[in-house]
Amino acid sequence: MSISLPTYTRREAPLLGRSHRVRAIIYAGLRREFRRPAAVVVMALGILSTTAFGIVFVFLAPLLIPGQALDLSFFYIPASNFLVLLFTILMASIVGSGLIADDIGSMALTLYLSRPITHADYLTAKAAILGPLIAMIAALPLLLTPFVAALLGAFPWDVALLALGIGIGLGALFTAFFTAVTLLLSSLTSRKAYAAAGVFAIASGLTIPSELLASAIGEPAILYLSPWQDFLAVARAAYGAAQGPIDWAPGLAILVSATVLAALVTYVRMKALEVVTG
Repeated sequence: MSISLPTYTRREAPLLGRSHRVRAIIYAGLRREFRRPAAVVVMALGILSTTAFGIVFVFLAPLLIPGQALDLSFFYIPASNFLVLLFTILMASIVGSGLIADDIGSMALTLYLSRPITHADYLTAKAAILGPLIAMIAALPLLLTPFVAALLGAFPWDVALLALGIGIGLGALFTAFFTAVTLLLSSLTSRKAYAAAGVFAIASGLTIPSELLASAIGEPAILYLSPWQDFLAVARAAYGAAQGPIDWAPGLAILVSATVLAALVTYVRMKALEVVTG
């Protein structure tokens, strides 16, 4: 029996590509959120309440709002439902506030941003987690209401399909705004409670005071400070509803500009973080 040193064979395993790692982050994030009771409850209540609101109005419109024409402008009513804003804020606060803040606090960001994941890949994955969850509340009711209304024969299909297309655009606008702003706030702190407070401050904190101040001094231009009022102005124009206190074009410009600016600032913030990549 000979005595010799053991030999070892090195196993070469191929590294997974960027796209695979991005999909893994998205899958893990969505799976985690669908297992969180708070996120599931907000999602369920938000979808049920906002969708039920629109469908109930389809049935009871002659009684609740006599004189309301059953045309394209009718679908502004479910789009202007304040519950959409409320549950969107809750979803963004519960889910989005910790998407980046938790990674910063736990130093997991170093692992994520190690090669071959880039900063853009990381932010894309986080947006792909938060965006669909917000869209379930912000966009889904705008799509289901005209579809169900057409199935029930309350509206002709040409009107319902047009309303459905408008709902896709409005839902995408609202979802993109809250996704970008929430990720920005989450990237600025390692505590998700601070990011959640920021979401409430920007959404409800700007909406309620601006409405009160505009009413008190008789200056509707102050309403442009409210993202919700900007969205309502765009929705009025899209559905052909009666003109509101502010114009849709500046409101749309504010929402789009804020979304793009928030995304750019978040990217710059991620690039500024010191990450070991060697």
